[in-house]
Amino acid sequence: MFHIWNGADTMGLTSERARELGKLSAEARRQHPTNWPRLDSIEHMKTRLEIVSNQGMAGRLTASEVGAQERVCRAWLEGFLAEQGIRRMRALEAHIRDLEAALAEARTMRRVS
Repeated sequence: MFHIWNGADTMGLTSERARELGKLSAEARRQHPTNWPRLDSIEHMKTRLEIVSNQGMAGRLTASEVGAQERVCRAWLEGFLAEQGIRRMRALEAHIRDLEAALAEARTMRRVS
């Protein structure tokens, strides 16, 4: 359907067609998986981002939904890496304590002999 507006031919969208397209869009978005892969490993996070990317490109997720999922994954990754760093630091601190204890023991043995 063409409408004349300010002397220019433009293709118009009727309110009925807009409503129909809105319903189709909402239905397509409802079909995305509600059981996302758990964020418990980097591999699952990558899988989740791949699903989000594919569904965003297919129009099943809105740009804001894609952005929200990306932020969730980024926040999870930052926390995951921080936890790994803390665990590694604690392990190194324990190793240093063991080495210091061994050094102290070696020094005492040297004094005794």
